[in-house]
Amino acid sequence: MLLLAPAPLELGCTATGTAGFHDFPGAPERYEPVVFNPGRFTLLDNPVFNAELAPAAGERYLTMIMEGVVTELTCRRVRDVAGESGLSCENSPPSELLVLNDTSLRFTRASVGGWTFRGAQTSTDGSSIYVEFGGCEPVPARP
Repeated sequence: MLLLAPAPLELGCTATGTAGFHDFPGAPERYEPVVFNPGRFTLLDNPVFNAELAPAAGERYLTMIMEGVVTELTCRRVRDVAGESGLSCENSPPSELLVLNDTSLRFTRASVGGWTFRGAQTSTDGSSIYVEFGGCEPVPARP
């Protein structure tokens, strides 16, 4: 599947590994290594942003939905040293970074912020930074 075409995009993505650092509140200012539970998210084209914001050549707007949280991403076309094409996406202000390979649909995602444990008890909230990797699959079209 190539992401070059402007056809509507809907991908279901699953992380196979997630690791990072967490700064617990009340503890000395330092990040401790932690292993997070790999997550799932959905990527959708944002037709309003794509139509109204007149994206530059190669730019694309995607919506990432994870556990009910919606994040808007601005993506640009990138190529690796072997010539493979993909998207490099971030939100604004940049706390989410997503790199997605066009053909294999493999992704790497990095996230920074104190919202990582939103809703958690006081003993487990704080700031986190983590990286995860995995793959995406096209979601079948709805009738």
